[in-house]
Amino acid sequence: MSTAKWNFSLKHANGMTGDLVEALRASGFGVLESETIAEAVLETTELGIAIKKDSNIDPWQLLQNLKSIGMGVKWLNEPAA
Repeated sequence: MSTAKWNFSLKHANGMTGDLVEALRASGFGVLESETIAEAVLETTELGIAIKKDSNIDPWQLLQNLKSIGMGVKWLNEPAA
């Protein structure tokens, strides 16, 4: 099993127009994971998360889903296009 990870920085934005839990679920996170991450972002306003590269979570979909709801998100180790 790989230990390589994708690193993201999530930042709560005042102009968020969508449901963070739903955006995370649509990216491949489970219900509990999504709710835990959403709660942490709301409590801290900014959160770093790491996703194993061999997980079922699609990092490109995650980036797109979070941007579509107006969340501030940075993929810290995004591969070059």
